[in-house]
Amino acid sequence: MKKIGQQKGSALMLTLFILSAVMLIVMGGAATITAGLKAGRMQAHSTRAYFAAEAGAERLLYEVRKEGAFTDTSHVGEENIFGTTILTTGAEYTVNYDSFPPFVFTSIGSFLETQRSVELNF
Repeated sequence: MKKIGQQKGSALMLTLFILSAVMLIVMGGAATITAGLKAGRMQAHSTRAYFAAEAGAERLLYEVRKEGAFTDTSHVGEENIFGTTILTTGAEYTVNYDSFPPFVFTSIGSFLETQRSVELNF
């Protein structure tokens, strides 16, 4: 019976098996890292969209408290009451007047393809 080291081509086969295993491990790691990077980018876009929605909500609260706007029912059901506002970050928001009483407004922030909304009830 021949030993492994004495058979022709056994070193080549062993090398191919080891390299194949290493390549599978590296490819699996690369796929995991790529998925993590995509998830991080989506989270960053979501955060920008959320804060844009918050900016719309703050603007609405300012208009209601300081200017006395939207206290009547003439704008109920109106969408985009301030127009689309684009922020310096590239995000934008729209504010919708949903119902009265109680006052219900929805502020929708968007950044690239991500949207988040904030609802205000008072």
